Amino acid sequence: MTDHSMPSMPSMHSIHCILPPHMLEHIARTGDDTQRERALQALATDNTQRSRRITRSFTTVAPAMPVTTPHKQRHVHDLNHGTNLPGTLVRSEGQAATGDAEVDEAYDGAGATFDMFWAAYSRNSIDNAGMPLISSAHYSTQYNNAFWNGAQMTYGDGDGVYFNRFTASVDVIGHEMTHGITAYQANLEYHDQPGALNESISDVFGSLVKQFSRSTKQTAAQADWLIGQGLFTSKVNGVALRSMKAPGTAYDDQHLGKDPQPAHMNNFVHTTSDNGGVHINSGIPNHAFYLLATALGGYAWEKAGRIWYVTLCDPRLAPTARFQDFANLTVANAATLFGPAVQQATIDAWAAVGISSSLQPPKISGQWALHYDWGVTGRFNQVPITFNADGTFTGGGNGQWQQKDGTLMLHWNTGPAIYSGSLDGDIGSGAMTTFAGSDGSWYLYRQGNVGLVPPTLEEETTQHLDAMGNPVTVGAGAAGAAGAAG
Repeated sequence: MTDHSMPSMPSMHSIHCILPPHMLEHIARTGDDTQRERALQALATDNTQRSRRITRSFTTVAPAMPVTTPHKQRHVHDLNHGTNLPGTLVRSEGQAATGDAEVDEAYDGAGATFDMFWAAYSRNSIDNAGMPLISSAHYSTQYNNAFWNGAQMTYGDGDGVYFNRFTASVDVIGHEMTHGITAYQANLEYHDQPGALNESISDVFGSLVKQFSRSTKQTAAQADWLIGQGLFTSKVNGVALRSMKAPGTAYDDQHLGKDPQPAHMNNFVHTTSDNGGVHINSGIPNHAFYLLATALGGYAWEKAGRIWYVTLCDPRLAPTARFQDFANLTVANAATLFGPAVQQATIDAWAAVGISSSLQPPKISGQWALHYDWGVTGRFNQVPITFNADGTFTGGGNGQWQQKDGTLMLHWNTGPAIYSGSLDGDIGSGAMTTFAGSDGSWYLYRQGNVGLVPPTLEEETTQHLDAMGNPVTVGAGAAGAAGAAG
């Protein structure tokens, strides 16, 4: 039998659970002995899973252009209340329903998620290359959670007291699978604002999966904008885990606590728990999406969802992106995709949650490689540089940078060379001059996404001209300083 348990994947540092830890912690404080035991068991299980590391390296981003034929391959396993993933394979693509509600819901939900992403965005599975969709049902005993661990989806049965089975809500399945997509596209760090963005993106597309998968597809106005509706038993005073329409109102229960999500930056929650409040502050970008989707009307996956999806796939979205960074990119992408009216609606949606988005392109940051040629050398030399938020760059050479209206200018500290040109995504190019008779051309690329890793000092020796036109031979690692002098 083919082993579907460990597809190629990005490295991950934690699992992503649908149920926030503060809810389990509240049960542990207020429930009876059995409920307390189940809550502590779920918290311990989640922490154990988080301590595991996926060790396979991730060396390529998801393909920009997927294949023209979708490759939907679902494999659902039954853990029979064990924890050794993935369990016994009980249903694969094309096979008939098993009669086990959790197994069949996991199968159907994975299909609904695949179908929405393929139909709306031509995305071919989690990795955009036909990755098999692995799920495991009946995890542990009365386990209150569902999670994506970097390789697969896993679902608990719920305790039957507060929670029903975690496959009962298709948006939960869409939420967990979207964590995989986010890992392959942006690999947003799972803490503080990047982590809250990670959670919000999963809520957004989980809700879109639910709206898309209805027998009569729902418009933005018809949708309930609830995440996890159907998870609570009748004993809970609440309607869902989260509300995108009205963050902070999804539940208010003596055993689960009160929904702590804010809808505005004025109420941003500063906390060290829950990886810096990733399940709490996600309410802010969630609400911005809801406001945009309902303002635009129609099917939310067509415009608002496309803006969010294109932004998720945008190479300018850094793993450390904050709400402001994501908002700026959505505004830029809204204009490119749909024009000024939709762009203004996007600006208005973010403003309504306390984020004044900028029309300027996001500033350059991170590790890049600069290739340059001083004309008469007849070849390009290269040097690694790192762009810092304070307007400096370091690495093979130190200097200052400025970016305005799409133009990037670099100036080394060690010489009079000025590099000026344009930046588009991961690629920049332009001309350089010393104002002393020497000039040339250059191009820039973000390391890890485009091009090759720059050689080390020992790997390559190159020749340059100094500011007076004299040849200077240096190693590649010192190329930046030599180029600046040239």
